[in-house]
Formats: sequence, C-alpha cells, structure tokens
Amino acid sequence: MTTTNKLGIYLHIPFCARKCRYCDFLSFSCSSSKVFSEYTKALIREIRIRSDSWRYREVDSIYIGGGTPSLFSEWDMGRIVDCLKDNFNVAHDAEITIEANPATLSDEKMERYLRKGINRLSIGVQSFDNHMLDVLGRIHNKNDAFYAFQRARKAGFDNINLDLMFAIPGQTMKMWKDTVRQCIFLKPSHISLYSLQIEEGTEFYKMIYERGELEPVPEITDREMYHAALRMMKAAGYERYEISNCALPGFRSRHNTKYWSYDEYLGLGLGASSFVDGARLKNHDKMYDYIRDLNQNKAPVDEESTEVYKPREEMGIFVFTGLRKAEGISLEEFRQTFREDFFSIYDRDILNRYKGLLILNGDRLYLTERGVDISNRIMMEFI
Repeated sequence: MTTTNKLGIYLHIPFCARKCRYCDFLSFSCSSSKVFSEYTKALIREIRIRSDSWRYREVDSIYIGGGTPSLFSEWDMGRIVDCLKDNFNVAHDAEITIEANPATLSDEKMERYLRKGINRLSIGVQSFDNHMLDVLGRIHNKNDAFYAFQRARKAGFDNINLDLMFAIPGQTMKMWKDTVRQCIFLKPSHISLYSLQIEEGTEFYKMIYERGELEPVPEITDREMYHAALRMMKAAGYERYEISNCALPGFRSRHNTKYWSYDEYLGLGLGASSFVDGARLKNHDKMYDYIRDLNQNKAPVDEESTEVYKPREEMGIFVFTGLRKAEGISLEEFRQTFREDFFSIYDRDILNRYKGLLILNGDRLYLTERGVDISNRIMMEFI
C-alpha cells in the first residue's frame, strides 16, 4: 500500500541538557553519562530484536532525533550507528542524519560521526538573536551557533540543516529578518523554519495563558514573517519543497520526505512511532515499560497504541501529509496506492471552494503559497 519498498529508520534519544520552554516532545533533562550509556545498551538491544523482521528491506534513511542526540559521547553514538549497520540492510548511500544543539557539538564528535557514516547534521539554531534564545530557554548563544556551523564545515559536513523558529513572543520583524539573513549568509544546504506553536503543558503555555507574562504573536504577523523568510530564501537560491522546509538543489531531506510521501518508517527508542506493514504503532513512552520488554527479549511496542486504519482514513492521511509538499500529491499515485480514483472519493467541488488556494494541474493537486496560510483548514476537508 506504500509508495516505495525502501524503509526509513527513526531513532529517538529522549535526553536534553535542559528542556526548552516550547518543547512538548518526549524528552527529559539529564547530564549523566552513565544513564546515556545504559540507554545506548537498551537501544542496541532493541535494534537487534527488531531487525529480525526487517532485514529484507533496504534502509535508505536513518534519522537520529530527540531530545538532543549530540549530548551522547561520540563513542556511544558510534556504537549505535555500528549496530544499525550490522543488523539492518543499510544502503551504501543512505542519508544518515543526527540532530544537534550547537552547545553540545565538539570537533571529536563530528569527526567520529563522519567516520561512522553520519552524513547529515541538523543543528537546532532557532535564532541568531541572543535575547530570543533566552526567551526560548535554549542553552546556546548565537556565537555557539556560528562556531558550530563553521566547525561542522571544517570537519567535512557538506549537508547541514539549520532549524529556525519565528513568531516567538517579543520577536519583531526586524529581528526575524536579521536571523534569516545571518542564516543565509552561512549558506547551509537546508533550512527548516517553524512557526512557534504554544502547546498545553509547556512552560510557554503557562507563561502566556496562565501567568500572562508573555504575549503571543498575532496570526497576521506570523504569516508576514513566514512569507518574508520565503522571499529571502528564494532570492538566495533556496527552493521551498515543503511547508516548513527549504533546500538548495539536491539537498532535500530524504528521511523527512518519507513522512509526507506515505512511505514506511520504523521507530526505535523510547516512545518512537512506526508506520510499517500498513499499521501505525508506538513504542512504550515510560522507561520502565520500555526496558522491561527489552529484558524479556520483546519488541518494546505499546500494543494498545497499534492502529490499523480503515482505507478511507489512510486516504485522508495520504492527502493530508502529501499536501504539505510544494508539489502536492499525484492522483495516479493515489489510484495505485488505494485502487480508487481520487474524485470517486472526494468532491471535485473542493477546487471551487478553495479557488486560487488549491490547484489541480494535470495529475498533481497542490496548495499555492496563499493556500499554505490556511493549509490545516484545507487539509481537514480530506480527513
């Protein structure tokens, strides 16, 4: 039912030096090298257990996310990557990405990453404004970000993503444009730009909605910041290929594209999600349960989380995620995947309701740049 037989692997490192104020991901503050080593052993155990079912699939992308994977020693990370390669059929040209915080990268780590086959670095810069970094609760400053990027280039990384964040409380358009300008000056191969989302349970949510210490950025300003950044990036040679991602030619993220292209991926590590064999499942998100299953030589999957959706629900996911791509979805691919014609399932009148926002051009259905501004509303029509 998926569009390719190649498998992606996501590996979760749930530890960070300090949880950022906006973060609602599964992560914990920790600085214990002993805990990191124990978790490394657990991951290696899971890799060996889970690989038995997937050795026949070629793995063409691996993404090590978090948390802050670069907190781990270069030796622990090397053991994890070696184990992945020993137990899975990892393609010789696989894209292997690791997320990093600028304050936790060292020359030794980056040199070992490259030696072990990690060929893509995703650095969480977020801003080149020190005040904004303080507001976000980041542990690095703008100089850390500059130096980390320069050292990564010197080490030999030619595929580097920089994460940027906009619509931060207190952020002006000038501050945002300055950050984008400084990012473009560095010429990373890939830039991800995210609008800050205030999630319940985060420190930001309490500061804004419970204590009134910060003012959220108005929606209209959020959209102006987004489009201003896109114009600047386009002028610098970057192509927006997904709502939140821009790349120089030849540097689109292979792994993240899987999520938007209805391709399968296996999640390893605490709380990691998978989409394999038509089923969506999730690992235990409590460390006790995760380790217990591994000690029993079992895959640490939370059985209650496993969902096999009806075909109509999967169609909605195909369209919802696919419309995030600038090129949108292929109606022929939809037909081949689900054995149904697109407009036998969905009302063609949706093109009239969102005229100028949702375009059908030949085989492809996609959002215009104006359509991106109300993308969630349009996408929900297909769910």
